Amino acid sequence: SNDVIPEILGTTEVFDNCTDIVKPTVCPYCGSPIIENGAHIFCPNRKCKPRVIASLSHFASKDAMNIDGFSEMTVQALYEKFGVDNFSALYTLKKEDVLKLEGFKDKKADNVLSSLEKSKKVNLVSFIYALGIDNVGKKTAKDLAFEFKTLENLMSAEKEKLLTVPEVGQVVADSIYDYFTDQENREEIQKLFALGVTIEYEEKKADGVFSGEKIVLTGSLPTYKRSEASKLIEQNGGEVLSSVTTQTTMVLAGEDAGSKLAKAQKLGIKIIDEQEFKKMLNLE
Repeated sequence: SNDVIPEILGTTEVFDNCTDIVKPTVCPYCGSPIIENGAHIFCPNRKCKPRVIASLSHFASKDAMNIDGFSEMTVQALYEKFGVDNFSALYTLKKEDVLKLEGFKDKKADNVLSSLEKSKKVNLVSFIYALGIDNVGKKTAKDLAFEFKTLENLMSAEKEKLLTVPEVGQVVADSIYDYFTDQENREEIQKLFALGVTIEYEEKKADGVFSGEKIVLTGSLPTYKRSEASKLIEQNGGEVLSSVTTQTTMVLAGEDAGSKLAKAQKLGIKIIDEQEFKKMLNLE
């Protein structure tokens, strides 16, 4: 708290007419009784419209299946017009379906269908993240992919094995185990495979040039997107961190680098630019 995320200490003012915020007991959209889990309250109805739209939007997002042209509005239109309410249904769309959506002409429809086809070839990390498993973000998805190597291994893992993965505690292990033992989820994954989705895993070089390094990227690099640089770091044994801490061993800084660069300088952490980054990878 109070580093990247502000810390909430309390209310600033209290008036005579103030009332406590009452937690809802039912979903405001579908009316299902809500479930409370720790600090979270959520609707358990998988077919609840906002849940479906959020799930599909996440599935199509850049760090997941990376389906260009699938904004939340497009997902909502597909749900309302064709009842698209699961991942596999996206891969059954035809051009005539897409053309029925408002604002979609030939070129835009072709681009969306082309992006859908391209997304069928996906790495294991992105696929795990795309599933939207509770408590599994990008970092945990990477750790799971590195540990289990294949989706089949992950799907069959017992809780005890999941708990051996770094930073996977009981709550996360329960979420992963519950997701993959749910028959509906397993059937949906098999439907994706039947529709042509294939998963690849890129082995990380344990002895790569960045082996053992914990690297933070900051600022804009001249020629690499941040995602591209991160991928190169991970392929060569390094780990990409989101913030500078005492555990950080290196910072790759581009133009307009801000507070992360300043903090790294204060901590005496090694700082490199893109030119040095390329030299380390023998790309220059």
